[in-house]
Amino acid sequence: MFSLNLAIDRLPREASLLTMAGLHWLSVVRHDDMLRLARQLIIGLPFAQQTTLVAPADEREALLQALPAEAGPEHMALFTLAAGRRGAELKRLPTELRRAGVRAGLLMVLLPAGRVAALGGKVTAWVQTMQAWAERRGVAIVVFCHGQERVLPGALANRLSGLLRLERNDGGVRLVVEGWHNRLGWLAGTEYTLQLERERFAVRPAVTWQSDSLHEAEGVLIQQRALERMPPPAAGWRTVEQDEKFWQAALTATEGTLVAAVSHNEEVPELAQQLHRLRSQRGPCLRLAIRKLRPCLRNAEQELLLHCGANLIIPSGLSHAQFMGLLSCLHGQRWHRPWVDNLHELLLRYRPPAASGLLSPSAFYAQSDAVFRASSGEADHQLLALPLRSGLSTELCLSQLNLRRQGDLACLVDDCVYLFLFACPNEMREAALGNICRLPWPELFSECRIFSDTEELPQARFEQDDTLPEITSATSLNIEKVNNNRHFDSKPVFLEAREG
Repeated sequence: MFSLNLAIDRLPREASLLTMAGLHWLSVVRHDDMLRLARQLIIGLPFAQQTTLVAPADEREALLQALPAEAGPEHMALFTLAAGRRGAELKRLPTELRRAGVRAGLLMVLLPAGRVAALGGKVTAWVQTMQAWAERRGVAIVVFCHGQERVLPGALANRLSGLLRLERNDGGVRLVVEGWHNRLGWLAGTEYTLQLERERFAVRPAVTWQSDSLHEAEGVLIQQRALERMPPPAAGWRTVEQDEKFWQAALTATEGTLVAAVSHNEEVPELAQQLHRLRSQRGPCLRLAIRKLRPCLRNAEQELLLHCGANLIIPSGLSHAQFMGLLSCLHGQRWHRPWVDNLHELLLRYRPPAASGLLSPSAFYAQSDAVFRASSGEADHQLLALPLRSGLSTELCLSQLNLRRQGDLACLVDDCVYLFLFACPNEMREAALGNICRLPWPELFSECRIFSDTEELPQARFEQDDTLPEITSATSLNIEKVNNNRHFDSKPVFLEAREG
């Protein structure tokens, strides 16, 4: 029996203790989150813990570079997981581990989800084989499987020692426990909200609101300009003309519903800060509505306001009756979004890249990758590859692109146009391509390939190309080369290197 810990700060012992031999599977969508979890686990290991790491060479080196000096176990055996056809390297893994003399202790495996998916219908049999092998050998296996594919069904939770998922969505990070077995018993069907604290995952502390006294409160406090052409408000309504006085009044208002106005997206950062401040002081029962005076907000900007405390974004152009009907639906509602502690970081994640138009591949990769690395699932971004149609010139195709929005980027790599569209929902992809391409895009490009993250692109190919195509009639922005390389100082890592 072991006495290890997943090392996620404030995670309850029943979900974090690792005390049984067997297979513990952690599915993680993002590569950087996978490295962060693996790093936390290694740093938290006892100095004398017998540990083995199996990983593809590039991921192993990325993890070792991220480890602080003198952290974790004194020795760690390292093995490279070479790529094989149709998951052959995974089928041979128990045999190779036995040949390498791996017995007892902790075995960490970094595993791209695509390699597991290559097993096809044999995935279930393979993980059960690994579970049985680990139990016989007295080995606690922790697999960090990263990628968009969900390769293990939840039904396997009761057949493995552990099955967890780390997800990012709606601006938050969730750890979903589908099954976890340790000496304290069996835990399943539970989830925890996490946050990053000094580059470590930690369970988010519960938010304690000071008062719920506004839950049934009547009355409306509204900005004068939010009334638009409405008749004078009825009894129980109070109007304030100046924005500054409105937000001051909101901090002590006895009305249960507040309505603010927005007429331009430049107002969003200030509005988000006011909502966040108001929500933090007045609690979840105050009903906050934002009325658009004209169509001025992107979907991502609306999501930002909802994350910061708004209950409802009211569309522009509604009649008086429609407006009143929407407000009446708010009565008795509570704001239920995850609380945002670091508003500055949230605002940065919603800020588009400081560039637009046609870039060199290296600048394109640096700008778009920075967005994906900072994202927590608040907004969808489109990353597309559009190969040029045979017979069409590069200059012709590029000249038909019209990239006007800040944060919408393009580059050319090997006769293929790559597009990054900031804060573009999946359902708006076709409409966005219609706005960007002066001709129907299928007439210019042979297909549209969709990527979920820059991790799916050939990073080295992009970063080595600083070429900006020369064209005569395209909307483009030539920016300075972005240096996005990280430099690590040489530092001692007390590991025993073995290749197998």
